Amino acid sequence: MQETTTDLFIARAKAAAAQTHAVSDEEEAAREVDAIRAEKGAKGLAVGVVRAAKGIAQTGTCVVVADDEAQRLDTMLPEVSVILLDSSDILPDLPSAAPFLREQQTRGRASYVSFITGPSRTADIERVSAIGVHGPLELHIVLVGGRP
Repeated sequence: MQETTTDLFIARAKAAAAQTHAVSDEEEAAREVDAIRAEKGAKGLAVGVVRAAKGIAQTGTCVVVADDEAQRLDTMLPEVSVILLDSSDILPDLPSAAPFLREQQTRGRASYVSFITGPSRTADIERVSAIGVHGPLELHIVLVGGRP
Protein backbone atom coordinates (compact mmCIF):
# COMPACT_ATOMS: atom_id res chain seq x y z
CA MET A 1 0.00 0.00 0.00
CA GLN A 2 1.35 3.42 -0.94
CA GLU A 3 1.88 5.83 1.95
CA THR A 4 -0.06 9.09 1.62
CA THR A 5 1.15 12.51 2.71
CA THR A 6 -1.29 12.34 5.61
CA ASP A 7 0.00 8.90 6.67
CA LEU A 8 3.59 10.18 6.58
CA PHE A 9 2.62 13.27 8.60
CA ILE A 10 0.95 11.11 11.27
CA ALA A 11 3.92 8.73 11.47
CA ARG A 12 6.46 11.56 11.77
CA ALA A 13 4.38 13.49 14.30
CA LYS A 14 4.08 10.38 16.47
CA ALA A 15 7.83 9.79 16.17
CA ALA A 16 8.31 13.32 17.57
CA ALA A 17 6.11 12.42 20.58
CA ALA A 18 3.01 14.27 19.36
CA GLN A 19 -0.36 12.64 19.87
CA THR A 20 -2.52 12.62 16.77
CA HIS A 21 -6.30 12.50 16.63
CA ALA A 22 -7.78 11.99 13.16
CA VAL A 23 -11.36 13.24 12.81
CA SER A 24 -13.69 13.55 9.86
CA ASP A 25 -14.96 17.12 10.18
CA GLU A 26 -15.01 20.35 12.24
CA GLU A 27 -17.85 19.17 14.46
CA GLU A 28 -15.94 16.05 15.44
CA ALA A 29 -12.80 18.19 15.91
CA ALA A 30 -14.66 20.41 18.39
CA ARG A 31 -15.77 17.33 20.36
CA GLU A 32 -12.19 16.01 20.38
CA VAL A 33 -10.83 19.35 21.65
CA ASP A 34 -13.52 19.41 24.36
CA ALA A 35 -12.55 15.88 25.41
CA ILE A 36 -8.85 16.79 25.62
CA ARG A 37 -9.69 19.93 27.62
CA ALA A 38 -11.88 17.94 30.03
CA GLU A 39 -9.31 15.18 30.54
CA LYS A 40 -6.32 17.47 30.98
CA GLY A 41 -8.26 20.11 32.92
CA ALA A 42 -9.33 17.45 35.43
CA LYS A 43 -5.62 16.91 36.07
CA GLY A 44 -5.08 20.64 36.61
CA LEU A 45 -3.29 21.18 33.30
CA ALA A 46 -3.83 24.28 31.18
CA VAL A 47 -4.75 23.65 27.54
CA GLY A 48 -4.09 26.03 24.63
CA VAL A 49 -5.74 25.56 21.24
CA VAL A 50 -4.64 27.03 17.90
CA ARG A 51 -5.09 26.24 14.22
CA ALA A 52 -2.13 25.44 11.99
CA ALA A 53 -1.92 27.02 8.57
CA LYS A 54 0.13 24.15 7.12
CA GLY A 55 1.66 20.82 8.04
CA ILE A 56 4.96 19.38 6.82
CA ALA A 57 4.66 15.61 6.29
CA GLN A 58 8.40 14.95 6.06
CA THR A 59 8.90 16.01 9.70
CA GLY A 60 5.41 15.91 11.27
CA THR A 61 5.65 19.67 11.80
CA CYS A 62 2.75 22.12 12.20
CA VAL A 63 3.20 25.63 10.82
CA VAL A 64 1.29 28.11 12.97
CA VAL A 65 0.79 31.72 11.90
CA ALA A 66 -0.08 34.03 14.78
CA ASP A 67 -1.09 37.64 14.22
CA ASP A 68 -1.49 38.47 17.89
CA GLU A 69 0.21 37.72 21.16
CA ALA A 70 -2.65 35.62 22.56
CA GLN A 71 -2.32 33.13 19.71
CA ARG A 72 1.44 32.89 20.24
CA LEU A 73 1.03 32.36 23.96
CA ASP A 74 -1.50 29.56 23.38
CA THR A 75 1.29 27.52 21.75
CA MET A 76 3.93 28.25 24.38
CA LEU A 77 2.51 28.70 27.89
CA PRO A 78 -0.04 25.93 28.58
CA GLU A 79 1.19 22.50 29.63
CA VAL A 80 -0.88 20.98 26.82
CA SER A 81 -0.96 22.42 23.31
CA VAL A 82 -3.69 21.36 20.86
CA ILE A 83 -3.22 22.21 17.20
CA LEU A 84 -6.03 21.82 14.68
CA LEU A 85 -4.77 20.99 11.18
CA ASP A 86 -6.77 20.39 8.02
CA SER A 87 -5.41 17.34 6.21
CA SER A 88 -5.72 19.27 2.93
CA ASP A 89 -3.12 21.73 4.27
CA ILE A 90 -0.37 19.11 4.66
CA LEU A 91 2.56 19.63 2.33
CA PRO A 92 5.04 16.86 1.50
CA ASP A 93 8.21 18.69 2.59
CA LEU A 94 9.69 22.02 3.69
CA PRO A 95 10.59 23.28 0.17
CA SER A 96 6.89 22.92 -0.71
CA ALA A 97 6.12 25.49 2.00
CA ALA A 98 8.28 28.21 0.38
CA PRO A 99 5.44 29.88 -1.60
CA PHE A 100 3.28 30.02 1.53
CA LEU A 101 6.15 31.50 3.58
CA ARG A 102 6.87 34.11 0.89
CA GLU A 103 3.19 35.08 0.96
CA GLN A 104 3.39 35.57 4.73
CA GLN A 105 6.29 38.00 4.27
CA THR A 106 4.27 40.21 1.92
CA ARG A 107 1.04 40.41 3.95
CA GLY A 108 1.78 43.93 5.17
CA ARG A 109 1.26 43.28 8.88
CA ALA A 110 3.36 41.67 11.53
CA SER A 111 2.76 37.99 12.00
CA TYR A 112 4.77 35.25 13.59
CA VAL A 113 5.32 31.91 11.93
CA SER A 114 6.18 29.03 14.26
CA PHE A 115 7.25 25.54 13.26
CA ILE A 116 6.10 23.12 15.97
CA THR A 117 7.24 19.50 16.02
CA GLY A 118 6.28 17.58 19.15
CA PRO A 119 6.25 18.81 22.75
CA SER A 120 8.92 21.20 24.02
CA ARG A 121 12.31 19.50 24.42
CA THR A 122 15.59 20.64 25.80
CA ALA A 123 18.74 19.13 27.27
CA ASP A 124 21.02 20.41 29.99
CA ILE A 125 24.79 20.64 29.85
CA GLU A 126 25.04 16.95 30.75
CA ARG A 127 22.79 16.09 27.80
CA VAL A 128 19.91 14.98 29.99
CA SER A 129 16.76 15.38 27.92
CA ALA A 130 13.72 17.06 29.45
CA ILE A 131 10.25 17.61 28.01
CA GLY A 132 8.13 20.66 28.77
CA VAL A 133 10.74 22.92 30.34
CA HIS A 134 10.37 25.74 27.79
CA GLY A 135 6.89 24.98 26.50
CA PRO A 136 4.14 22.36 26.43
CA LEU A 137 4.58 18.93 28.03
CA GLU A 138 2.17 17.47 25.47
CA LEU A 139 1.28 18.24 21.88
CA HIS A 140 -2.01 16.99 20.46
CA ILE A 141 -2.65 17.40 16.75
CA VAL A 142 -6.30 17.13 15.74
CA LEU A 143 -6.17 16.27 12.07
CA VAL A 144 -9.43 17.39 10.45
CA GLY A 145 -10.36 15.26 7.44
CA GLY A 146 -7.52 12.87 8.24
CA ARG A 147 -9.64 9.77 8.54
CA PRO A 148 -13.30 9.35 9.44
